[in-house]
Amino acid sequence: MASCVTEWIKSCSNIMLCATALYSSYKLFKDHRAPSIGLLVLGLSAGLSAGLCISHPSSSFLSSLQKEAEWAGEVLAPALVSFHFLWLSEDHNTAHILLCGSCLLLGLCDWLSADALTLLTRCLGLSSLSCCLTVCLFAGNALGALGGVALSLPLLVAPGVGTNSFAPLISPSATEGMLKWLLKGFMSIGCLASTQALDKFLLDLTDRCNLSI
Repeated sequence: MASCVTEWIKSCSNIMLCATALYSSYKLFKDHRAPSIGLLVLGLSAGLSAGLCISHPSSSFLSSLQKEAEWAGEVLAPALVSFHFLWLSEDHNTAHILLCGSCLLLGLCDWLSADALTLLTRCLGLSSLSCCLTVCLFAGNALGALGGVALSLPLLVAPGVGTNSFAPLISPSATEGMLKWLLKGFMSIGCLASTQALDKFLLDLTDRCNLSI
């Protein structure tokens, strides 16, 4: 009974994240294509996780597929949001480095050991967060900073995909429970906050350009 309740709570948190991420992706698509794609991947991976939890909760193969899909969404979403903040602030070199780093990590994940993958995932999470915070703090965009922190938390707190021996910041047993559901909630908040923050940032840049003309 307890495991059944746990699976349903996990499914509900994934459904909430899926709905929020897909809605945010739709809202961003017109003016912010890169973060729209990142949140789309996040939403689809959360939807896949919710479906697998309900239909095949005990399948080891599907459980592994679910973890990899979640990890890919958690990697891409904050990286592409930070990429677009950098791009709008005209720091194109850093934006390209961040984008290439996230793509390389996704492409090479099967060739890396569990320890190396966890370390590189955390490094990418810290890089995405630091880039987002730097741009948002200089621009006075508090929502962007909140969104960056909320989207990056799973990469920094929870153990990465395929990790067994590398010690996470918080033990895997803890992240299996309430903390993991809270992280889904934080990511939902991050999707909504980042959507508003990107629109505000673009509007501020447009107003600044109009004033300078």
